[in-house]
Amino acid sequence: MIIVNGSRRNGNCYNLANRVKEELDKERIYCKIITPGNQKIHVCTGCMDCDKDGICDFTDDMKDNIEAIKNDDVIMFITPARWNLLSGDLKIFMDRLNPMYSRGELKNKKMIAVAIGCKKKDYCSIDDTIKSLTNFCESSKMQLILQKCFYECLKEDDILKYEEEIKKLISDIKDKIKQ
Repeated sequence: MIIVNGSRRNGNCYNLANRVKEELDKERIYCKIITPGNQKIHVCTGCMDCDKDGICDFTDDMKDNIEAIKNDDVIMFITPARWNLLSGDLKIFMDRLNPMYSRGELKNKKMIAVAIGCKKKDYCSIDDTIKSLTNFCESSKMQLILQKCFYECLKEDDILKYEEEIKKLISDIKDKIKQ
């Protein structure tokens, strides 16, 4: 499984990604974390050259990221909610997956969508954040196998107060991966 951590900070997304990886490692399930914000990734210019030949004009860390995603069946996107949207780093990453999209290489890959917000559930919804992830999944013809929102995660380790929900998410991930 590939986990794409949409935050470059060592906060809630980082903590959740590492917790999932640790638990999958115990089961000897391959798991790699990619943090786009800590990589050299150029912003997509929308030139659409990759629609013609499936190759991006840029040479940067996305080349290795695309290879990793090609070689795995499950991708987990974890993003902080930024103004009820995806993080900028994750959006850039998704834009740069266009060479795979244009060749249909994301089709039927399994996707797990996780959004982490700092507000209470009904105070400031992160529904549009999770919807952005599910829209990406639908348009690329991936299979959404799980989605989860965490609320009230402002401090860098607030996610850890959701121990039971994290355990359930990890259990669900294991079950879905084995299917």
